[in-house]
Amino acid sequence: MSEKAPGFEDYTPSRLEWLVVMLNSLVQYLDTSPGERIEFAYIPGADGKTIILRIRHHSDLSPEVLKTIEDGAKTFAMSIAQNYKWDSWIEIKTQWDSIE
Repeated sequence: MSEKAPGFEDYTPSRLEWLVVMLNSLVQYLDTSPGERIEFAYIPGADGKTIILRIRHHSDLSPEVLKTIEDGAKTFAMSIAQNYKWDSWIEIKTQWDSIE
């Protein structure tokens, strides 16, 4: 009997892993201000209930614009979690990375 190739081995993701995969596949459709270079990544936290929202942005963006971007990304994530009925236990923490 032949062994399965590593890519064909069975694996069941956790709910948090699945949600992060879904968010990262859909985040490209999140609307930001025209001409702004913003990069989003959702990363599973180690506690099983937290998503790290990583936002890379130009350092010259105003705090008001950054707050609007963060709120939109969090609302987006929670709306996807709500589709799965997981919004009651998901927490989102933001990690800011400035691009010079």
